[in-house]
Amino acid sequence: MRNTPRTFVGTVVLVLESPIGAEAVPFIRAEVERVDGVSRCNVDASAGTIVITAQRPVDRTDLVALLHRLRCRVRP
Repeated sequence: MRNTPRTFVGTVVLVLESPIGAEAVPFIRAEVERVDGVSRCNVDASAGTIVITAQRPVDRTDLVALLHRLRCRVRP
């Protein structure tokens, strides 16, 4: 993500370093959707991806930090 803009509007796909348990999906989705500007979050536990859609500018580093606190490590 070094050359990727810090903020985004639209959709971004984050790839996790390891898959997450299906039981964590609803909680992760709810927490990400609480971020100001995020309108939708889809978590694919088996693929280890999170697709986030924002209608207003959202800072990627804020999302990565939130996911880190939720024990989801995002690939650089």
